[in-house]
Amino acid sequence: MLIRPYEPTDREAALACFRSNVPDFFSPEDEDWFASALDEPDGPSFVVVCEGQVVGFGAYEVSTTYNHAVLVFGQIHADWHGRGLGAKLLQHRIDHLKAHAPPTRYLIIDTTLKVAPFYVRHGFEIVSHWREGFRDGADKVDLRLVLV
Repeated sequence: MLIRPYEPTDREAALACFRSNVPDFFSPEDEDWFASALDEPDGPSFVVVCEGQVVGFGAYEVSTTYNHAVLVFGQIHADWHGRGLGAKLLQHRIDHLKAHAPPTRYLIIDTTLKVAPFYVRHGFEIVSHWREGFRDGADKVDLRLVLV
């Protein structure tokens, strides 16, 4: 397993990862948003490579105005779930953020009720729960990890 920076040649493989997680983890309506995040990233983006193929994607963005960073589109291809790759991708992004970004107090993410327990297991705390907070009607959970 290797985690490396995302390159434009990874685009189709990253989209395949996204599509493999619809509808269980992402709404089909979010594909255009994800594609724009691939084409015009707002921060560092990474891919997970196993056996020579891209099987995961994740990014983060930093807001110095609000002294936080936001996790963006973390995902592992559905065929590769349950192997600890998501945890390694999360830790890679945290380590990269600490090493390369300005000092940042919080790392935040909004996600679904189904995914929130993953982040809680990795030290995040739930700060709010919005019933039907996503445009597809799914509940939205805001989480944060205190970094400093």
